[in-house]
Amino acid sequence: MTVQALVLCEHRPDPQGAWELTARFLHADPAALLDQLDRAGVAGRAHPDDLSLQSRSELLFQDEEARHPTTLTVTEIHDVQAHAPPEEWGNLHAWAAFMYALDPTGEHTRLIVWFTDH
Repeated sequence: MTVQALVLCEHRPDPQGAWELTARFLHADPAALLDQLDRAGVAGRAHPDDLSLQSRSELLFQDEEARHPTTLTVTEIHDVQAHAPPEEWGNLHAWAAFMYALDPTGEHTRLIVWFTDH
């Protein structure tokens, strides 16, 4: 069975408003990503209660059970990078850049991450 990492980027355009799903990403090496999340101490944290409607739908209607759910801030992406070899920094840099493009402070963006058997 192949493991798949699903990474959703959510943005809150109005700091007091609801979160919105803005992008979906996959990771080429889910096992490595899970290991990096674990070593950074951020793996397996529950998703927040205020997920966007689109993200809730993604989780609800997927075929496989979501495992190791977590949420990452842009700052935590940099923490994860500290546990990744340089050849695996590309995705992490791209995700952080995308989050900063949506919100230069990084305070109103987050990644919703989970793993499934696919």
